[in-house]
Amino acid sequence: MSKVVRLLSTLLSLALINVAQSQSLEGGARAIALSGATTALAADVWAHANPAAWAGFRQAALSLMASQAYGLEALRLGAATYVQPIARLTLALGARTFGFEAYRATHFWLGIAHIVYPATRRPLQLGLSVRYQRIAIERYGAAGTLGLWAGLRAGVFPWLSVGMAATNLNAPRLAGRERLPRTLRLGLAYHPPAPFQLLLDVSKDARYAPDLRVGLEVQALPFLTLRAGTGTLPGRFTAGFGLSAGLLQTDVAVEYHTILGWSPALSITLIP
Repeated sequence: MSKVVRLLSTLLSLALINVAQSQSLEGGARAIALSGATTALAADVWAHANPAAWAGFRQAALSLMASQAYGLEALRLGAATYVQPIARLTLALGARTFGFEAYRATHFWLGIAHIVYPATRRPLQLGLSVRYQRIAIERYGAAGTLGLWAGLRAGVFPWLSVGMAATNLNAPRLAGRERLPRTLRLGLAYHPPAPFQLLLDVSKDARYAPDLRVGLEVQALPFLTLRAGTGTLPGRFTAGFGLSAGLLQTDVAVEYHTILGWSPALSITLIP
């Protein structure tokens, strides 16, 4: 009987993992609070939606994050990333782990980003990330492979930017069989002189319908930023805030799934 219960528990956890991974529960609490609508966002230390966002950094930064889908320990994610500008380039590296003893997904990445100035004289940010993606399943073993992520971000007007990014461009497979998810993202960022920005994203996984995302970020006080967002696949609402104090930036977010409930997230970023 105990084996049956354990099997059912594992199958339920794997089903929840599939749902959790389809949401925006990584890439930092700022991105989570914006429902992942960050493809056109500038100077994002995590740059999960678009590696080109690293190009906006002028100084080094170290960030740690944790999230827990639906409050379940088995669906906990932890990650760390470091960004270092060098000459005209920005280098980034990071790692994240997600899951529990029966299922664990681990990523390690190395990224590079650069700003170029084409004939329009408006900056064009380019980014590239190489990711080692490994999945370990209890009693079935583990397998890993390399994926290539790339993106760009451009200023159309002083108040409008556009971003585009893709994941797993090289169509990697685990153990030569299971193809890893490939996504294409398009995003707009409306950032007028007023202290707010509106973010719009469309994210398309080759396996699913498009996910429409909207995020709003408001600089309420010099040290306080308020955020909110929503997404369609799956249906969810997000909110959060950021606090700046000296060298530290703390971001808190929560995501509400219309069926499964709440998922909290926390990021702490040090910018020396």
